Amino acid sequence: MQYSSSFIISALAETWNSLGGYCRELGEEQWIALSNCPGWSVGDILSHIVGTERSLLGDQTPVMDDDQVGSHVKNEIGRSNEAWIKSLRSKSSAEILDQFESCVTKRLEVLGSMTEEEFSKESWTPIGKGTYRDFMVIRVMDCFVHEQDIRISSGGSFLAHDRSGKISYDQLVSGLGFVVGKKVKAKEGTQVRFEIEVNPGNVDTIRILIRDGRAVVARDDAKEIDDASLTMTFEAFVFAAAGRLNAHSYLEDGSVKIGSDSELGTAVYQNLGFLI
Repeated sequence: MQYSSSFIISALAETWNSLGGYCRELGEEQWIALSNCPGWSVGDILSHIVGTERSLLGDQTPVMDDDQVGSHVKNEIGRSNEAWIKSLRSKSSAEILDQFESCVTKRLEVLGSMTEEEFSKESWTPIGKGTYRDFMVIRVMDCFVHEQDIRISSGGSFLAHDRSGKISYDQLVSGLGFVVGKKVKAKEGTQVRFEIEVNPGNVDTIRILIRDGRAVVARDDAKEIDDASLTMTFEAFVFAAAGRLNAHSYLEDGSVKIGSDSELGTAVYQNLGFLI
């Protein structure tokens, strides 16, 4: 799905404004609390967003020695994230929040000055070559998911925004075929049904079918009987797809229900994590 530049910008503004307001209310103990992102505190997550947006404004990534890289860092993108976080750990929460509000304000100004044609130009993205529009869609999802990381890790509640929530949901759902086909390696003819409560009373149903060796979204060709089914809240889906440390808790508290082949369904849920 292609989103207009104005929709993407409004989605970024939505989650950034919400995140900034929420973080202003955090106490110091909440700020330094360990998050559900391996190796990061709640404050580190906001520092990560600051670092990414400062990079996009042209600031150089800080230098970091090899012996400072933690075991949770898996790739060069992770190394860059870690360099920014470590460089900001000496700053107070108020200073980091000031940097956050300053850089996202500048970023919204830059994005607002761009044309649809500029959004459609070829660009680097974290998942390979794409357009600048693709890159900003990923930024929406990253910021939305990290807002939820901060909220949940500091004792708050999940908040499913309209614009940033929709973009994030669409992006996460697009990875279900990869999970069933490549990660779980489901056999030919297997069909897995996902029922995700996007918001109260609104359940989206997606069926992934392995057909001719490929995972496809089943529509008219869907089988009458699913081999496995997973019913979950949007919150559980987000944290599982993001591979967060708290994902298993949603199985334990009943937010995720697995039907039919429980072994297959459990394997699918445990392999949902596919974000970089």
